[in-house]
Amino acid sequence: MIISILYFFIFLIIFRYSKHLQIEDTPKWTMPFAFVIKIAMGLIFSYVYIYSNKNPDELSDAIRFLNESKQLYSVFFQSKSDFLALFTGIGDNARMIHQYMQNSFIWDAGNFTFINDSRNTIRIHSLIHFISFGEPFVHTIIMCGLSLIGIQQLHKAFAPYSKLNPLLFFLSILLFPSLLFWSSGILKEPLLILGIGLTARALLIKKAKNKRCFFGALGLILLILFKPYILLCLLPSFLFYTVYIYLFKSNLIYTFIFFTILLVFNILIFPSKTKAITVNLSRKQFDLENVGHGGIHVIDNGKNRFYYFKPEDYKNIKIKDGFVQLIKPSKAIVIPDDQSKIPYDTTLNSIVKSWRIHIIMPGTNSYIKTTNINNSTLQLIKNIPEALINTLFRPFPNDNGSFLMYPAMFEVWVLSIFILISVYLKKEIDKKTRGIIISLLLFATLLLLLIGWTTPVLGAIVRFRFPAQLALFLVGAIIINPSKMKKKHE
Repeated sequence: MIISILYFFIFLIIFRYSKHLQIEDTPKWTMPFAFVIKIAMGLIFSYVYIYSNKNPDELSDAIRFLNESKQLYSVFFQSKSDFLALFTGIGDNARMIHQYMQNSFIWDAGNFTFINDSRNTIRIHSLIHFISFGEPFVHTIIMCGLSLIGIQQLHKAFAPYSKLNPLLFFLSILLFPSLLFWSSGILKEPLLILGIGLTARALLIKKAKNKRCFFGALGLILLILFKPYILLCLLPSFLFYTVYIYLFKSNLIYTFIFFTILLVFNILIFPSKTKAITVNLSRKQFDLENVGHGGIHVIDNGKNRFYYFKPEDYKNIKIKDGFVQLIKPSKAIVIPDDQSKIPYDTTLNSIVKSWRIHIIMPGTNSYIKTTNINNSTLQLIKNIPEALINTLFRPFPNDNGSFLMYPAMFEVWVLSIFILISVYLKKEIDKKTRGIIISLLLFATLLLLLIGWTTPVLGAIVRFRFPAQLALFLVGAIIINPSKMKKKHE
């Protein structure tokens, strides 16, 4: 506890006295006050996902990240060369995984590549263990500090384009419910917000070329390492803004023609790439469907394949000593090793054979039924309305879920009302600001579609979509003219 208090006051002093971490035209205690709010939410996050977890068989991701990062940290004291190999991903091998990380869940679920955001998060927390001295809340304090810097950078990037009071604008971003909650924990979101903030600042600040390059490079590295799919949705927005501003000098018609030709060209010339995207989204949807619906994955070592039993098939099987055996013939889904192939239904008849359990997924209480893509590009297009409705407006009052669905529902309503008010009270928008707005809308749409196509779990949707919601809020904050509201009341 003493170490946590010490780090809290160190960050408090830094946010109070560092001139680079101030919010212009606001009181000097704004950032320290914001940090206190972040820490308070960090306590709530820790209680929900760490301290209240009583079931050792169903550990939260937060606990797993802490446990597995501590495993990696301990490798340093056994073999510094092995620690370096595991930490960098250069030279690691199956022997190291088995020797040092054999009890891991998140680490062992990934592949051996460096660009694995879950492993990279474990790596960051393994470094924090060197200075946390065994106090878990130090990890939360450091993550809260980093994400607050990201929020400050976001404010610096977009405040010049908004007529909202600077303090109100900053506090609106800070107190955005899902952003505040998820960026105050120890998962990937704090590093995501820092990456987005630095990248936006690099793109929108008007001078200091060296600073722009540094911020941009650091922001892109963070996005690549910790949320690469967010970067994939951001890149078309960056490209649009760059082409619109620098190539066509803010000519919107030429920019749209350019991107239409580019899109058609890619579809016609590289049809296999389009098909590959559909296939990858189909497989991701299938995997998350299994997580949401629940089920048992087993390994057939003889045929080197996986079978998946849905919960409704449990009546046909029995589990004993880590193996599944049929009581009577049962339906199952064959999961091919080849990611490009669609999993397919089969019927298993052998009541003698046993299959080793690979993983049991309990399912979630916020699961929703979505339309399967099944490797069809046409079905992917047909699913667009469903994907946007699920990600923009759910949870609905009649949806299943925990108590956390109600803050998420309230957030959706407030954001929708704010957008409508902003449109009603919109200001005159110059050409450069129009480019920023379209870029934000493009990013939000791509991210919402990606989540909606693949995610049938409301809890995951709420967690994954908040960068898109933030982009929509920024659009509203940019276009609104508060002075119009005053005139209407006069």
